[in-house]
Amino acid sequence: MQLVEKSVLVAHTPAQMYALVDDIEHYSRFLPWCGKTEVLSRDGGQVVASLHIDYLKVRQHFTTRNHNVENESIRMELVEGPFELLEGVWHFKPLGDFGCKIEFSLRYQFSSRILEKLIGPVFGHISGSLVDAFIKEADRKHGDD
Repeated sequence: MQLVEKSVLVAHTPAQMYALVDDIEHYSRFLPWCGKTEVLSRDGGQVVASLHIDYLKVRQHFTTRNHNVENESIRMELVEGPFELLEGVWHFKPLGDFGCKIEFSLRYQFSSRILEKLIGPVFGHISGSLVDAFIKEADRKHGDD
């Protein structure tokens, strides 16, 4: 099983960062590996969505159910995809009036050794750089004070 954990301080509010991570429909605009997204349902604090990876000749998709607490957290769990396990969480903790601490954690395991060898390096790169990509987009969208 792989584990990715990242904790960073940013000059953006929890609301701004939460809105960016929750805006699944626009991921392909700023995540270079994302071919497309499909939001299958939004019901209260729950979102079911598919992400399509199209990166370095790897084409794969997976679907998660996200449990959202507005401006505070997004917890993801696997619905379907090439994983035996995929679960993650984003926490957005306020720091004064103009910043927040982002805590991101992702655990995953592919459903077979073949998939791990084929997709693992690409998914490792994607998951390791995910938080940085969202921060870069927040800086572009809201300024990088």
